Order: sequence, then structure tokens, then C-alpha cells
Amino acid sequence: GLGIAGLLIIVFSTVTTTFLDAWSAGISSESLSKNINGKWIAVAATVIGMIGAIVYPMDDITEFLYLIGSVFAPMIAILLADYFVNRQQVQTLSAYLVRGLIWAIAVGLYHYMLHSESSIGATLPAFTIAFIVTSIVGFISKTANTLL
Repeated sequence: GLGIAGLLIIVFSTVTTTFLDAWSAGISSESLSKNINGKWIAVAATVIGMIGAIVYPMDDITEFLYLIGSVFAPMIAILLADYFVNRQQVQTLSAYLVRGLIWAIAVGLYHYMLHSESSIGATLPAFTIAFIVTSIVGFISKTANTLL
């Protein structure tokens, strides 16, 4: 007898999280230019998301989820290594390029590990390698008094 209550919980949680996602897209876009109206970007994000949900077949989104994981796991590892281990803010072009190279290699490792017979998965190795290499690069740049 609680089917309706469960359905309402699912509907309300979906609506509220989608609202927060759309609002975040709008507010974040305002940081790009003062001429952008965040409310209209939020509406546009909602409409685009709704059209995508209607058009895109949701039968198998596994590859899309792997793509998201391959991009964000190494990126977060680099951010955490710079913040907690290196304790430095990346400000030079060379530092951005080095982090970009580390990120690209970790993304490649992630996709390689997806197709290997590894029992630990793809996220942990890519995250670990990106974190360790970024920490080492940060240590070397501190030692050499540069900001690589």
C-alpha cells in the first residue's frame, strides 16, 4: 500500500535534483560573462535535457557513464594532489600543460583498463596514477622553485 508514496518520493527527488542541476548550469554560465542571464540558461538547460531524455535511447548508457568517469576521475585526482599534497595553486601555462598531459595519460589508462581483464577496475588505477604523478611533479617543481 505504499506504492504511491514511493512514486512521489522518486518524482520529487528527480524534480529537485534536476532543478539544482539546471540552476547550477545557469549560475555557472554567469561567471563566463556579465551579459549572460543565468535564469534563461537554466531554462535552456532544462529544455535541452528534456529533449535529450525524449530522443536519446536510455536502454544502455553504460558507455556514457564510462566516458564521464574517464574524464572526471583523473581530473579530481590532479586537483586533490595539488590541493592536499603539493599545497600550491597552479598559475603558469607550463603547469597547466603538464597537468593536461597527466590528465590525458590517465584518461588513456582508464580506457585501456576498461578493456583489460583487471579485477580492480579502471577508476582506481587512473585515479592513483594521476594523483601520484601530480604529487611527484609538484614536489619537483617546489624543489626546483618553479611552478610546473
